[in-house]
Amino acid sequence: MNFRSLTRGDGVVIGAAVLLFIASFLNTIGCDGSGCDNAPTAWDNGVLILGIYLAGLIGAALIVVSRALPRPLKVAGIELAPFGVAFTVFAAWTALGALFDPAGSAILPDGFSVDAGAGLILGFIAALILAGAAVATPLVPPLKAPLLGAPRPPAPQPYAGQPGGPGAPGQGYGYPGGQQPYGAQQGQSQPYGAQSGQSGA
Repeated sequence: MNFRSLTRGDGVVIGAAVLLFIASFLNTIGCDGSGCDNAPTAWDNGVLILGIYLAGLIGAALIVVSRALPRPLKVAGIELAPFGVAFTVFAAWTALGALFDPAGSAILPDGFSVDAGAGLILGFIAALILAGAAVATPLVPPLKAPLLGAPRPPAPQPYAGQPGGPGAPGQGYGYPGGQQPYGAQQGQSQPYGAQSGQSGA
C-alpha cells in the first residue's frame, strides 16, 4: 500500500473514525434516578452498533484502503471509495435518528424519560464529520492535498563519495567519470607525457 497517496481529507476521515470508535464505549442514554446507574453503551444495542458505529468504521476503512491501493479495487464494477462514502452517509443519517429518539422502541415507565447520552452525541458529531470529509475530499482542493507530503530528494554526497572521485579504485585523482590524464593508460598513474613501459632514467 502507498500511504503517501493519502490526502488531508483522508486524514480527517481517519480522525473521525477514531472518535467514532471512542464514542461507542460511552453511554448512549442519559437520565436521572437509580435506574440509570448502568446506562448502556452502543455495544449493548445491536441496531446502534451496526447502523452507526460499525457502518462508519467500515466506510472509513473502505475509503482509506481504496486510496492507498496502487490500483483501485472494484466490486461489481464499482470502486471501493463510493461504497465507503455511502456507508459514512448512512451512519450519519442513522445517528441523527438515534439522537432524536434515544430510547427507540423501549417501553418506559410513567414519568421516566431519557435523553441522548454522550455516546450518541459524540457519535453523531463524529459520523457527521466522517461523512462530510468523505463527500468533500474529491471536491475541495485543500482536502485533496497530500497528507504526508512529497518525499525529500536525497542529500547531495561530497565529491569524494561520488563515482570517479578521489580514492576510487582505478580512477584518476580529480577526474570525474574515470577520465585519465593525457597519455596515461587504465590502472597507471604516470605524469603527463610519460609513455607506457618507460622507467625513469
